[in-house]
Amino acid sequence: MMLRQLFSAKPAKCSYKLHFQILLLIILGHTLAMGQGLARSKADTVSLSRFEFAQKLTNNGSDCICSITNTSQANIAMTVLTGAPDAIQLDSAATFNGIHSLRPGQQLIVVGNFEGKKITVLNLSLMGVVILVMLFCPG
Repeated sequence: MMLRQLFSAKPAKCSYKLHFQILLLIILGHTLAMGQGLARSKADTVSLSRFEFAQKLTNNGSDCICSITNTSQANIAMTVLTGAPDAIQLDSAATFNGIHSLRPGQQLIVVGNFEGKKITVLNLSLMGVVILVMLFCPG
């Protein structure tokens, strides 16, 4: 029995015009993305061991993001947070200022206008628990 070839497989030829159009689209996309005023910036991040603290002066008039993470997989972290206006609250509707306990692996994220105040985060954990604090204030 003889098999026939139904389709011929030839490599497709790309013209230089097609290559030029693809390059032009890449340049145009990059120009449009950069033309929209994208700003790239790093957040201040620090890990705090037992009895260490961090302070950061926030910007007035812009919403800051504050994240506090208990990096331990077995121990509870105790943190003291001060300096924020009373209007700033955690997810649980508790005020930002005060003593907070974080379960293993728990993360708190707070977004709000800290009104140019100096935020202080203190790690008062009983065990050797390390907490990770990230604060980002654009502008």
